[in-house]
Amino acid sequence: MGGPAGGDASPAVPPPAVAYAWPRILLIAPNAGSRMGGEALKALQYFRWLLEAGADARLITHARNRDELAALFPPERLSFVEDGPLQRLAWQSRLGRPLVTPLFHRAAARLARRHDPARTVLHYICPISPVAPRLAPRGYHVVIGPLSGNIHYPPALARRTPAGRRLGAWLHAPAQRGLGLVFRDRARAERLLVSGGARTRRSLLLAGAPRARMAEVLDAGVAPALLRRARPAHTPPRFACIGRMVDDKGFDLALRGLAQCDAEVELVLHGDGPSRPALEATAARLGLGARVRFAGWLDHARLAAALDDCRGLVMPSLAEANGIVMQEAMALAVPVVALDWGGPAELGRSGGALLVPVAAEAELVAGLAGAMQALARAPERAARLGQEGRDVARARFDWDRVAASWAGHYPRRPAGPKRPGGAGRGRA
Repeated sequence: MGGPAGGDASPAVPPPAVAYAWPRILLIAPNAGSRMGGEALKALQYFRWLLEAGADARLITHARNRDELAALFPPERLSFVEDGPLQRLAWQSRLGRPLVTPLFHRAAARLARRHDPARTVLHYICPISPVAPRLAPRGYHVVIGPLSGNIHYPPALARRTPAGRRLGAWLHAPAQRGLGLVFRDRARAERLLVSGGARTRRSLLLAGAPRARMAEVLDAGVAPALLRRARPAHTPPRFACIGRMVDDKGFDLALRGLAQCDAEVELVLHGDGPSRPALEATAARLGLGARVRFAGWLDHARLAAALDDCRGLVMPSLAEANGIVMQEAMALAVPVVALDWGGPAELGRSGGALLVPVAAEAELVAGLAGAMQALARAPERAARLGQEGRDVARARFDWDRVAASWAGHYPRRPAGPKRPGGAGRGRA
């Protein structure tokens, strides 16, 4: 899942020539699981990988993830942050909402202090934002990332940019400098894993982070099973959009593009969110009728089956730092139509996608329509493009390779006698 939002990802870290002992790793993520989006899934998959690799890993996450995680991992591997009065107040207040994540990290720091700093690494895997302070306690080895973010709407679509995002872009540099002076966690971290390329490095430099401590990595990997799954020989001229229904995802652009395609071309929108009523109204206004279906939230376990029934994935995201669902589509040999902007542009640069140039809205919609039409009318071309994407995914996105590149930045020491460990339930 996920990919480089920048463009200069480092190769996987090769296995060491001698055996090294793992430190104790506290993986810290506000969300971890398969039900809360790409970042949470990434944290879950990486934690599982660490345990399977024999690492002495623990996960600190929010209590809302308890039910799913408790069924997957031994209880001694898990620590949960419970909501206190301040967290509940912040969550219920629109003005206080930005404090929710810092309050989580403050509570996570209290849990982290139970572990010996001399032999413990604190790895803050989520959120991907290079701005959010982690409030790491002093004295520990600290790794932060993969970090992306500092992504804004394309200039050609500036009129679509919500006021809050415009203000955020304008305040980004002074806010980063100020936060960097107050919260020194990014400046003190031993390693900053960067998946967002130059734009993320610029943001971290504003916060006082030393360039020498930044390492280029991929944002996430794909499950090996996706690379092995057979692609149906025949697919209907149907496309899918997958994600939370918010303005950033640009689903309305896909609907408008569909209206310019042949009558047999269809679109399925998987997801839910505040923009759904407006999207349904747009579909009705365009007279799309049965050509468009709002399928609701898609459980991650059903992703591959849902894409089996589609000619391609359409991803018209306007401010996508990474593109996890795009990586998974590529692994499944599903061709992608995406904007030539942000993370999807970097993911699709080597093959597997038709990248639509970012232009004024009417021109961009026509570009989306042209790409969808091309794949709808030429299934052989769609199959070739999908195989190109799978080849890219196999070469770059394999989870073992990506995870090893992250873990290679932990401090190690030569191993003594091997001690038992592992991922199975009941094993410490």
